[in-house]
Amino acid sequence: MMRPGAKLASYRLLAAALAPLAGRDWQLLAIGDGPVRAEIEIAFAPFGDRIRFAGTVDPDAVPGLLGAADLLVWPAIGEAFGMALLEAQAAGLPVIAGRSAGVESIVADGLTGLLAPPGDATALTERITALLDDPLGRRQLGTAARQRVAAHHDLPSAAARLDAILREASCAY
Repeated sequence: MMRPGAKLASYRLLAAALAPLAGRDWQLLAIGDGPVRAEIEIAFAPFGDRIRFAGTVDPDAVPGLLGAADLLVWPAIGEAFGMALLEAQAAGLPVIAGRSAGVESIVADGLTGLLAPPGDATALTERITALLDDPLGRRQLGTAARQRVAAHHDLPSAAARLDAILREASCAY
């Protein structure tokens, strides 16, 4: 979602976090589109061909794209929940994100990914560096992420939670 406000601010923060890593070996695939794409492309222009903008992709293609990645990084400014973070973890990716109540409900810091203070580009850079340098750690976080999503965020788990809430609510009447 390349739109004004918090999403644009997140992209700009991501560009700032990647700037100190210019000498490292990495690439970024940005999936999505929107009205501020041109502004986002300008923010990432200094990185040249390290950045690829996939635009809008068929939802069925997203798991394959995520499966080909090593990690997902999203500053998550103002993020209430973050479906992309959940999808990434379901694909076995560790997540690096900005800390917020909504993100903390999805990403277990140190278990399924790494969280940074909100709006802190330096902290994001540090966490990206840590996982770039630790392939085993990435795999461990990714495995835990996939397992946690399956245990807590898949359809049967959601149905069971909803059933419990509805039963409790019906008992109150």
